Amino acid sequence: MGTLIAALGAFVLSALPLLLIPAERWPANFWPYCQMAVLILSSYIAVQSFVALRARKNTSPPATEPAPQAEPPKAVPPEPSQTGEALILLSLLQEKGRFVDYLMEDITAFNDAQVAAASRVVHQGCSAVLNEFLAISPTHAGKEGDRITIDKSADRNQYRLIGKVHGEPPYSGVVVHRGWKTRKLALPRFTRRVDPTGENIIAPVEVEVR
Repeated sequence: MGTLIAALGAFVLSALPLLLIPAERWPANFWPYCQMAVLILSSYIAVQSFVALRARKNTSPPATEPAPQAEPPKAVPPEPSQTGEALILLSLLQEKGRFVDYLMEDITAFNDAQVAAASRVVHQGCSAVLNEFLAISPTHAGKEGDRITIDKSADRNQYRLIGKVHGEPPYSGVVVHRGWKTRKLALPRFTRRVDPTGENIIAPVEVEVR
């Protein structure tokens, strides 16, 4: 309200020269005081306008920050599917060497000669499967009983340390077992569905048709 009154006063004082009244009829020193009053009113209006602008800026609603975007759900890696390599291997060992028959048979009622005869068949058949599809050979090219040194650069997967193992390599020890490795993996593909919680055929029922 005060700003409006001051604006009207400044307007009136500024418009006085436009009135058709001779200058000699105005009081002495009127115009200097009139100009000073216009200057004061203009300054007052400027100050009030600045204060009002600051007040409006301070009371303006804060800018709304954009809502954080929800992170996309992380993709759950699929569980590894069960494959039939183990079933294929067991099937081949059973077919060539009667491996499953030998392990699942209760041999406590058999004498040593009978067990030895059955073991020979199993050994020959299973050895043929391993050589044909896996090409197995000893990991250590030497003999059991060899003394070797395992340095820091040796493949940890190639050696299993037993006994008194302390500190950092190199280690010196005696070969107790030469280990085994394979140069290929050429098992046939398993085409049937694998059910980890259900029944999976290793060897079918053999029926002689008569």
